[in-house]
Amino acid sequence: MVNEELVKCPVCGIFTRIDKPELRAALNDPKIRQQIEDYVAGLLPAVPVELASVGAAQTEARDFQKDVHNWNPTVPMWLRSPKE
Repeated sequence: MVNEELVKCPVCGIFTRIDKPELRAALNDPKIRQQIEDYVAGLLPAVPVELASVGAAQTEARDFQKDVHNWNPTVPMWLRSPKE
């Protein structure tokens, strides 16, 4: 079923209903439609060529056995885990 009242949003891709017939007629005009698409394309950010990595920075390698046997003397005794 084709519904002439539904128009696809060029930004988010969701279909919406336009109730005013003047607006629907304007969107059916290829010249106006191209102008709108060019305007929206100018608003949307371009995809970067090189994507930046997201996440924690690379830290130096840690020795698990050494870290396990070290404890922080600044932590009060009542806040420590039983394993310390």
